[in-house]
Amino acid sequence: MQPAMSNATTSGTPAVHIHEASASPAHLAEICAGLEEEGIPYAIFKATGEAKPLAVEAANRSKLRVGIGITRDFAVMQIRNCPVDIPVADTSKEGEFPILHIKLSSLNANFECRALGTNAARAVKGSAFL
Repeated sequence: MQPAMSNATTSGTPAVHIHEASASPAHLAEICAGLEEEGIPYAIFKATGEAKPLAVEAANRSKLRVGIGITRDFAVMQIRNCPVDIPVADTSKEGEFPILHIKLSSLNANFECRALGTNAARAVKGSAFL
């Protein structure tokens, strides 16, 4: 699977995988900006499906063990081997979701997408979340 876009220096560079399905370019850009601000490479892959399973697949494929699934409506961050039914944090107020889950119709969606990217990077580094 070749990335559609990446800021990794080479194709073999470990990166946070982002699996996107019809995501807003603005939301995707904010997630990438959050990762870049923390100095963590990313690779974006075109996909189909729902955000939660896309995030799980992305985490499983990433050498850094962190993945993001993003669709038109939701963005989800997952850490490989973390239970998908027990959230560490949930910004959606919609129930139980993995790690971080954002409903993208929110007025704060751009800010939350940047924070999701930042927190994905911090998960890689083992730093505290925002």
